[in-house]
Amino acid sequence: MDEKPTVAVMANDKKSCNADCEHCFIPYSGSRSPEETLEIVIQLQDQGFDVNVTGSELLVNLDYLEAVKQSDQDWIFTNGLVFIKNPGIFNLLKENNIKTLHFSAHFGIYDDLNSVPTSLVEKVVKEAVDRGFETRIATTITSSNYRDVVEMCQQAYDWGAERIMFIRYIPTGNKILPTENILKPGEISDFFNLVQEARESYSEDDVRIELHGTFGPRPGSKGEELAKNNCFCPAGKSKFVLTPDDKVYGCAFLLCTDPIGEYRNNKIMIDEDLLDNRRDTCLTYYLT
Repeated sequence: MDEKPTVAVMANDKKSCNADCEHCFIPYSGSRSPEETLEIVIQLQDQGFDVNVTGSELLVNLDYLEAVKQSDQDWIFTNGLVFIKNPGIFNLLKENNIKTLHFSAHFGIYDDLNSVPTSLVEKVVKEAVDRGFETRIATTITSSNYRDVVEMCQQAYDWGAERIMFIRYIPTGNKILPTENILKPGEISDFFNLVQEARESYSEDDVRIELHGTFGPRPGSKGEELAKNNCFCPAGKSKFVLTPDDKVYGCAFLLCTDPIGEYRNNKIMIDEDLLDNRRDTCLTYYLT
């Protein structure tokens, strides 16, 4: 049975966030109210979509949790800063059936990205683990830190994180890093080998090591088979992003490109295909 198409409803913009990360991929302005967000989640669910709610930092407005609960998602992305000022939010999340917290930890490059220091992320992750949450780490990979993959996995393990997800740096956001920071094909190949080395060092019971699709298909993987069949990237086909200005995109990493449709008459309306449905690798390679 085919999976339902998924829509990520973006609730708030970069100005709403409590951090100012320079690599932030959110270019749109404006936010949806928690009430409007809830209404849209219900409308999309009635139309047969799986829906999740996200944005720059949802936890700056805890009223969004009602829409999150409606979407049936049991996870939230966060930079962790809200927990430093108000640890009671952990209890509120449990009351709203949140079981998993996804944190960003940009090992070795957080200064370059003006992101949250990893020492602070470590503190919050350990607190979340102690409180019974499943914790996952998302890490941006550039030419300057990809060689440290094994050490990153060790830190995620030491913190008690269940998973670490590596994401290829994509040149979008307020500040684009110099060209030399973007992974080159040979470096991606070396990176894949280092990931395999790390996976041989840790069982999945220790820490699960995952690669985001932004790296493209890895040789010998299921992704390579999908690429051969032009099915690797689901952006704009079974995955969509809806921004507060009612624009529809194929992927959160493609928000810097032209929209592919709009939310009109309470429906997702797609006006154009992405690259004539070329699906052999991550579309960010072609569109950013």
